Amino acid sequence: MKEIINLVLTTLTGAVLWEGFKFFYPDIKQYFKNRIVAKKIFYDNLDPILKAASELYGKIESLSKEDFATFINLKNSNSSNPLHNQKYVLYLFAQFWAQLEYLRLQSQYIDLSKIEKGNQLLRFIETIESRKHRILDRSMQRIIGECLISSKDQKFRIMTLKDFLETLENENSTLSKWIGNLEKKLLSVKDKQQRQNILRFGVIVAALIDNFDPNHETVRRRDIYKNKLSPKSKEFLNESLFGHYLTFIKNKTKYFQ
Repeated sequence: MKEIINLVLTTLTGAVLWEGFKFFYPDIKQYFKNRIVAKKIFYDNLDPILKAASELYGKIESLSKEDFATFINLKNSNSSNPLHNQKYVLYLFAQFWAQLEYLRLQSQYIDLSKIEKGNQLLRFIETIESRKHRILDRSMQRIIGECLISSKDQKFRIMTLKDFLETLENENSTLSKWIGNLEKKLLSVKDKQQRQNILRFGVIVAALIDNFDPNHETVRRRDIYKNKLSPKSKEFLNESLFGHYLTFIKNKTKYFQ
């Protein structure tokens, strides 16, 4: 009798579990499907984001070595054509924001935070757009990024440097209007605070590269211009950037000590 009761209980338990599984199966299936899609979007975008970040940080590092002479003291610029170099710097900022905006467009219906690396990338984007760390107002950075994204045959592409320069020649273009805000920021780096803002932004970009390409298999390793950071900036990076926003960065001291 006891064996019969156990058999009945086992059967009933199995039946209940099966019914429960059938009830939750669509949600479980959708969960794993979303993770697969999120991973694909993340890895499809990571490489171009890293390359844009590397180009931008490399240029900020170069500007730091010449104390931003390209923008405020042309005769001391390391560039043979400072005015052209200014436009190139504008492009590198815009290109970086465009790659992040492109990721946003692709992932608007997918929660990248469901995967660890995706969540970290979202934290970087949140930091780059935060009031304390952004270069321009969040909406301006996004608009500039959007201006560089075009679609053809249902495929997105980022504007080339050539197209960017040609578009800027048209003073009535939407891009010219918004990029002017970035140009004003860079032309005002004679002010110490403005200069430190740009340098601290560069540290965020460098940390992004190191976090997602720690062995530098995709982009080259670059030095951190710690000697150009003021004591106040170093303290700010330690307490605000790595102490509040990018808390998952392990070796944070290499960016300011």
